Amino acid sequence: MWWWGENMGQGSRRVPIRRMGGGQGSKTKKYTAYCLLLIACLLLSSCGYHIAGKGGNFPGNIKTVSIPFFKNQTQRPDVESVITSAIVDEFITSGIVKVISNGEAKLQGTIKGYTLTPISFNKNDVLQEYRLTIQLELYLVRISDNKVLWQDKAFTDYEDFKVTTSDVTATKAAEWDALKKMAKDSARLIKERMLEDF
Repeated sequence: MWWWGENMGQGSRRVPIRRMGGGQGSKTKKYTAYCLLLIACLLLSSCGYHIAGKGGNFPGNIKTVSIPFFKNQTQRPDVESVITSAIVDEFITSGIVKVISNGEAKLQGTIKGYTLTPISFNKNDVLQEYRLTIQLELYLVRISDNKVLWQDKAFTDYEDFKVTTSDVTATKAAEWDALKKMAKDSARLIKERMLEDF
């Protein structure tokens, strides 16, 4: 759209001045952006998109699951209790599936590895930090036909913790705290990986 302005000074005359914005090009850009946004929404909906931890369906669309204590094939006692409890808590808290004793499916787990690796030393080569690593084998099996709905044969996670060389008890406590934190993080990751499938 055009409007008429007037130059000041000697010999002034009316000249056309173009108004900024609101033209056909602006409308076209807005329409294009709207179309792209609509297409993106449709694609995400068709893929079952969800924010991690906030929605989605379990494999096989199951609504109930049982989670027996994982098998422990390591030399570290009680690690199966910590990890299994963390997974049960994560599933219950998220509300994405109901955890019961006789569910439609069963999450079976085996703790295949529990290792401590030195990762940090001071200038005198005294150990300062360990890395705790676990490896799990996981299967989600439907009870009615024993079909494996989801699996991860080599799930791995780790957590670092400080070493107190002068206090063995403190180091053991730090290891236990690292295990509990890692178990909680691992439970969240396991749940999210189950929900990643379209």
